[in-house]
Amino acid sequence: MDGDARGFRVALTADGYVNPAPGGFDGLAVLDAEGWGVMQLPAADYPAATRARILTDLAEQVLEFARHGYSIVLVGEDAAADEALAAAGLPAPPRACPQNADELRAFLAAAPAPDGIGPDAAAAASGPGR
Repeated sequence: MDGDARGFRVALTADGYVNPAPGGFDGLAVLDAEGWGVMQLPAADYPAATRARILTDLAEQVLEFARHGYSIVLVGEDAAADEALAAAGLPAPPRACPQNADELRAFLAAAPAPDGIGPDAAAAASGPGR
């Protein structure tokens, strides 16, 4: 993880921001440009049992990231993801449902800095234009 600020900043991202509908904006491109790693939430149309299993696994991974001081945010709305995070003992992360790339950038700029890296790396983690 040395030299890669994304190693300490993870966005749990609803499917619609990774695979935008026609006319939607590419949230993945914004997250990448701003230096955030992404964990894609399963699409809402997955079978419920499959979705629950994926979200449970994802919450366990996020818990480990949180233990190591990662900055974690949620991009999009997903009640089942909220439930899985709560079941893993995680507080609700900062969340936004941006309508465009500028709103997503503004949300990411306001996100808490990671605790898992020192002040020099935290400054670098603020990304371009921050």
